Amino acid sequence: MINGRGIILIQNILANSAEKSFKELAEEFNLTERAVRYEMEKIVEYLLEEDREKIIIEINKGIIKIKDVDRLKNILKREYSIKYLTPMERESYIQLEILFKRVINLTNLSQELDVSRNTIKLYLRNIETELKRHSLSLKISHKKGLVLEGSEENIRVYALAVLGKAKINKNIFFNGIIDRYLPKGEGIKSFLTYCQKKMNRIISDEAYDIIKRYLKITVAMIKNGYTLSDIKNKSFLEKTDEFAIISKASTLLEVEYGIELSKLEYLKITDYFLGSHTYNFKYSYYENWVQMELLVKKLIYNFNKSIEIDILNDELLLDGLLNHLKPTIYRVKNGIELENSIYKEVIESYPTLFKITKGVIKSIEKYIGQDFSNDEIAFITIHFKSAMDRNRPIIRDKKKILVVCDLGYGASKALAQQLRDIFAIEIVDIVPMHILKNRFEKDKIDLIVTTVELEESELDIPVIKVKPLLTFEDISELKKLNLKEKRGRYLLSEIYSELEKSCDIKDRDRFIDSLKQLLGTRLIDDFTSKKITIFDTLNRENILLNQNVADWEEAIRLAGNLLVKSRCAKESYVDDMIECINNYGSYMIIGDGIAFPHAKSNGNVSKTAFSIVTLKKEVLFPNDIPVKTIIAFSSIDNREHLDIFLELVEMIERGEFEIEKILKLKKI
Repeated sequence: MINGRGIILIQNILANSAEKSFKELAEEFNLTERAVRYEMEKIVEYLLEEDREKIIIEINKGIIKIKDVDRLKNILKREYSIKYLTPMERESYIQLEILFKRVINLTNLSQELDVSRNTIKLYLRNIETELKRHSLSLKISHKKGLVLEGSEENIRVYALAVLGKAKINKNIFFNGIIDRYLPKGEGIKSFLTYCQKKMNRIISDEAYDIIKRYLKITVAMIKNGYTLSDIKNKSFLEKTDEFAIISKASTLLEVEYGIELSKLEYLKITDYFLGSHTYNFKYSYYENWVQMELLVKKLIYNFNKSIEIDILNDELLLDGLLNHLKPTIYRVKNGIELENSIYKEVIESYPTLFKITKGVIKSIEKYIGQDFSNDEIAFITIHFKSAMDRNRPIIRDKKKILVVCDLGYGASKALAQQLRDIFAIEIVDIVPMHILKNRFEKDKIDLIVTTVELEESELDIPVIKVKPLLTFEDISELKKLNLKEKRGRYLLSEIYSELEKSCDIKDRDRFIDSLKQLLGTRLIDDFTSKKITIFDTLNRENILLNQNVADWEEAIRLAGNLLVKSRCAKESYVDDMIECINNYGSYMIIGDGIAFPHAKSNGNVSKTAFSIVTLKKEVLFPNDIPVKTIIAFSSIDNREHLDIFLELVEMIERGEFEIEKILKLKKI
């Protein structure tokens, strides 16, 4: 017989053009070469017993060659049995039985897996530790055996983790066992395609796989009679556009699989969509989450103090981190692990930057009450590394590159930036693998750079596979494709000074804007500009003290109308502020009784400005949070307010925020 480990080794060799060395297999599977040799010699001996006239596998000078691929595959299919699972596969199998059947019998399991009851108990010790982390447990039932107990929501989260871990298994036959628990058909794929189209967004391959897996779990659980009884954040989720789209699309699942989805099921699917990596850069789940903007600004500020390069004003870094950290926090809070890791590459290549990132990320860990894994921190490190590396100029005649990456938009963006930093190229698009064939025109692309395996023959375009964090070997291979390298960056002051000698520049600001647009991140803007402070955005007319109001909504209207009267915003902006609090709760309250109502500019803001209203008596915001000071603000570009806001919050945290002091400093 060929055991589970042997099957995995053979499948690995088959995937490598049917030839591989003992050394390569030992390194890949963390085994000794002796162990690999022993395993392969057992397989060869068994195959010879089957047919001594036919050599299926040949071993010569440390190289394994499969001579008859089709015959070997047929033998594997015939020989494979659940009794030959590896220890890791056995544990996964027991977990699947627990999750999808909700009850297990030790005697039946030991007979099925051909191991002792004591061995099953050893597996259960590890499994019970995992169950406890997900607030689940196994209880003894004298008639049934061990019964799974806990909320349906937690059971599905654990199932998602188990299936995610099982996904890395290279044994296609064991993956076939996993598929027995899950629904088949094209309904889930059609559902995901429809939702992405209606939401006008493209999710990353990693997020696509997670949502697809969750949908399979959901369908399987409902078919077995297990439904959600409650979930968190119901009121928030119900008000999202995603919920409306998912509710309409649910028919695709219900008809295909013969099930009926409840409103709670729609809401939970919405939750997974909102927490996914998105390839639509401007899309933001926490669009008005002001604390997130503050935390990212502080993160950059603290990182900047530990390096020699100034990255404080790097807009790409700010946008990139905002976009990356939102789904990251979602994953951390929901116990979803990254399936693709670049930690090893980062810690080997940039140990100092990783250490700095790990230190500064503690502010966000403290905020959410949970620690980031090293895998998550490694991806954040790359964002900082990319910001530091933006130091080379523009070169003409760029080759057009399509980036295919399965790690989410933030990591994909970082890879694209690495490519831009080293080579004179144009990134045409960044796409996940699952939509690749629908997203490009062959005549407009010179090369596909990918982090996943792609069939070049099917695409009819040169393809090069690289690591998510470019290695020396990756860069060397890219250079062989005649990609032009870059030089250093340009100083804005030097370019302007040279041109001014021979040109009459009539509109200085417009000319500088044109240079910035043309040269992008290759341009160092060393012109000093006046930093906007709270006092530049606050007039005496925008301050009201000791006011009487009936409720929080009236307090916000009072502060918002000050912005309207000073012609900084329109009346619709005040309505938007109130709607934000109704939709997202009291997240705008920072410090002791101080609220910062605001909304995204939607053509109804003409100037960045602040207004302050203090109340005689506290009013209760949603969730019964008392507030006595309202600091409303409008931002012309959803960015200009950040430095001022950071300044105000730091004053509050230090206990230095006093209206009288502001009035005195402002002299108004």
